[in-house]
Amino acid sequence: MFSFSASRLRRQLRVLFTLFGERSVYDSAAHCTRCGSCQQSCPSYALNKQETFSPRGRNQALRLIMERKLDPRTHKQLLEEIVNSCTLCGRCTQTCAGKIPTAEHMLELRRALNLRALPGSLHTLLSLRGTRPILFDRLVRTGLCLRRAGLVALLRKTGLTRLLGLGWVNRADDLLPRRTPNLQKYLAAKNIPFRPENPDLIYLPSLEAQYFLPELAASVLKSSAEKHRPVLWPNVSSGLFEYVYGDLRRSRRAVRRLIRRAEQTRLPVLTDSVDVFTFLRRAPQLFSGNKRWEDKARKLAENMRFVTDFLPKKPLALPDVKTPVRLDSSALFCREGEPFDAAHKILKTLFKKNFVECLYTDADTPAFGYGFVRKNLAQDMTLQTVRTIAQTQTATVFTLSGLSALELNYSLKRLYPNAKAEHVARLNG
Repeated sequence: MFSFSASRLRRQLRVLFTLFGERSVYDSAAHCTRCGSCQQSCPSYALNKQETFSPRGRNQALRLIMERKLDPRTHKQLLEEIVNSCTLCGRCTQTCAGKIPTAEHMLELRRALNLRALPGSLHTLLSLRGTRPILFDRLVRTGLCLRRAGLVALLRKTGLTRLLGLGWVNRADDLLPRRTPNLQKYLAAKNIPFRPENPDLIYLPSLEAQYFLPELAASVLKSSAEKHRPVLWPNVSSGLFEYVYGDLRRSRRAVRRLIRRAEQTRLPVLTDSVDVFTFLRRAPQLFSGNKRWEDKARKLAENMRFVTDFLPKKPLALPDVKTPVRLDSSALFCREGEPFDAAHKILKTLFKKNFVECLYTDADTPAFGYGFVRKNLAQDMTLQTVRTIAQTQTATVFTLSGLSALELNYSLKRLYPNAKAEHVARLNG
């Protein structure tokens, strides 16, 4: 399968940095013993019960292709279904004794087959954040203005969004809050400094914190400002979008730009997105074989901070948070590690018996725009999530990314309005 030119190979990872050391993609997939322990935790397998779409089935498909026992040209439609039905959530890796990174395998297969997951116009728009950030900023702000003016509602009512190939606009309009104020104006109005003199911490906001959830960015800045002087870096691409949905070469370029900029300040980098945090902590694998950049990426990874590092660890009076509460661990690639452990510990300390412990088989919200890839499947998975929330009479669900909170709140409002979702950073108001 991977007998490509040197240029093509640059679109693939040389090795994967697994918990058991560096492995080639083939060696990593071959370590799957097909024991089946992953199946009960996989959200897509729970719905279709088809072996082909289980984590071990996905790993087996990749292995057969790499052993030239399965021709990707004659099975492209099936392989596209296998890849794009995977939520990349990392549940299977969490339950796997060998910690097989199935999500990474699916991304490698997507790149090798040159599969496009997102709608073309949405992919083009989001790609601009890394290649032409000023244009991206203007387009997003223009879109938000047109939305406030009622143009999007008119297009939806007349059905023109679908006719123009903009069906994704409908989903975005459903998910996003009605009011989306400018972040910097919002912070200034709240008297929250974001450009201090002599900063000692960089705040890299997620896309949703910058454009759609300014209150999330405000909470992060307030929490970190208790001990630091954070400076806001708006509209800076982390390379995560390119890694998941685009070209690996562009992802490397984005990470290089971020590294160069961070090197000028020599400051730690804080983010509110667990997906960005996990991705940048794993950034060294992007540069395997290039020692200079691998070392630089490793330094960046060591200097990454997540918002849970700055949250209170002692009980507080939280009148705005309704109980019981639970933690939704929706994330890309990985559901284990420092952010998850810290969030779990903080919530359990704060809410004691009102904290609902989740089983590893409980459903999560499909992360990082999965609903734009597989809307119907995402809806079925989210229905399972809402069902578990209702069964435990949970009132507040805390997430580790703003996008997960937006996705979950949309479903809760329709199906179980007694609960709401909040980013864990909102614990500090």
